Amino acid sequence: MDLDYLIFLQELRNDWGGEGFFTLVSSLPKSALAALIPAILFWCINKNAGIFILFNATCGRVINDLLKGTFCVYRPWFSSSELIPAADAMEKASSFSFPSGHTQFTTAIFGGFAFFYRKIVPWLIIPCGLIVLMVAFSRNFLGVHTPQDVLVAIAYSIGLFYVAERLFNWIGKDEERKLIVFVSGLIICAIVFLYLYFKPYPEDILNGKVIVDPLTARIDAFDALGFGLSFFLGWFLEQKFINFKTKVPPKDKLWRIIIGVGILGVIAVVVYPLLKYFLSVEAYEFFKAFLPFFAILFIIPLVFTQVEKRFKR
Repeated sequence: MDLDYLIFLQELRNDWGGEGFFTLVSSLPKSALAALIPAILFWCINKNAGIFILFNATCGRVINDLLKGTFCVYRPWFSSSELIPAADAMEKASSFSFPSGHTQFTTAIFGGFAFFYRKIVPWLIIPCGLIVLMVAFSRNFLGVHTPQDVLVAIAYSIGLFYVAERLFNWIGKDEERKLIVFVSGLIICAIVFLYLYFKPYPEDILNGKVIVDPLTARIDAFDALGFGLSFFLGWFLEQKFINFKTKVPPKDKLWRIIIGVGILGVIAVVVYPLLKYFLSVEAYEFFKAFLPFFAILFIIPLVFTQVEKRFKR
C-alpha cells in the first residue's frame, strides 16, 4: 500500500511537476530559519521556550538515529524497481529510512514552538502544523520516505513534547535536579553512541553492492553523540556559568542577534570546511552536529554577555 502511494505521487511528479517546489519545502529543516527560531527565542525573548525547542530538536535527533540504527529499514526505492525518487533528494538520503529525520526536526522546531505557546497563542498550531505536514508530505512526494517514516517521526516528536514539559517542570522545583538531568543526559548519550557504533548492521547485496555500508550506518553514532552532547553540555554550562537574562533593552537584543548570526555564519562558512578537510568523516560528523547548538546555547551567550559588560563599563 505504501509503495503504491509513493508510485502514485511519482506519477504526479512526472506528469504535473512540483519537484522543485517540494525540494525547497524539504530543505526547510536544514535552513537557517529552523535554527534561528529557537536561537532568537533563547537569546532575546523567552529562554524557557528556546530551551524547550532545542531540547526537542537535539534529543529528538538522538532518538531518530537510535531508531534508524535499530530497525535498519532500507529506503523505499530498494523495495520496488518502479519507484524512482527525485535525484537531488535521493543523493542526500543517506543511511536508513525509518523514521524521517527531516520530519522529526521540523516537528521539533515548528511543532515545539506551537506546543510551548499553545495556551497563549493557540492559533499558532495551524500554520506550524501545516509546515510540519508539508515537509512530511514532501519526503513522500520526492520518493525518499514512506508514510510510516514520516508519521512515526511526527508521533514520537509530539510524545517528546509532553516528556520535555514534565521534565522541565520537575527541574524547576529543585536547582540540584539540573545536575541529575545533566549527568543522566551524558550517560544516555554515551550508551546510545556505543550501541550504534558497535552493533552489527545488515550487509544485504543488491546489484553487486552493499545496500547500506555498515561504516556509513555507524556514522549516525557520531551524529547522535554530537546532537545529544550539544544540548546537555551547552544548557548546563550556560546555567552554571552565565545564566543571562532576556529582559534587556531592544538595542541589546539586536546586538545579540547580530553576534549570534555572525558566529553561526563563521561556523558554517569557515569552520565546517576546515574541519571537513582536516578531520576524519566520523569526527567531522560529530562536530557538524555538535557545534551549531552548543554555540547557540553556550558560546554565543558567553560572547554577548562579555560584550554587554564592556559596554556597561
